Amino acid sequence: MQSISFTSAIRPVSLGAFSRETSDIINNVSEWNIKGAKKGLSAKTDRIMDCTALGLTDGEKVLLMHVIPELSSNKTYFGKIIEKIKQSIDITSEYIQGLLVGSKSYSRESVIGYNNFARFLKENKIPFSELKGGDTVHEIGYHTTKDEWLVSNFDIDSLIKSGEKNPEKLLEIGFDKVKINKLDDVI
Repeated sequence: MQSISFTSAIRPVSLGAFSRETSDIINNVSEWNIKGAKKGLSAKTDRIMDCTALGLTDGEKVLLMHVIPELSSNKTYFGKIIEKIKQSIDITSEYIQGLLVGSKSYSRESVIGYNNFARFLKENKIPFSELKGGDTVHEIGYHTTKDEWLVSNFDIDSLIKSGEKNPEKLLEIGFDKVKINKLDDVI
């Protein structure tokens, strides 16, 4: 029996490319609480800064949520977030993996909320990549058909416009902390 390889791509893109390549995504997470979470073949969200965005994919669907710090740092509310995740996607799937984006160190609630999500993922042994902090607002989008996360912000956009093509460098300058799990490739 062959072992199955399941690798998602993380691709930093310019703001214009992000807009073009996600224009067909109807699952736009624009409500920043658990009611705003979207599940489907694709999803996107923008204006991530001190909020935390979590995308989970099982290879067939993606669940994307974007939660403000005041909610993600609240222990009771975070319990409801966990319930929503478990109702929406099989976190025990052998193909489950995630992308965690957000948090700013200037906000205590932001750091607590981000850490709540990271702890949940670690406790449930869900492999995930992290794109934390940064000086500007971020946008992320996922296409199941391509198994690809698109990531953009003003810093990435500026670097691409100045000729930078190295995707690792784009992420390193666009975020304060970059940690790519072994199931993801940066392209």
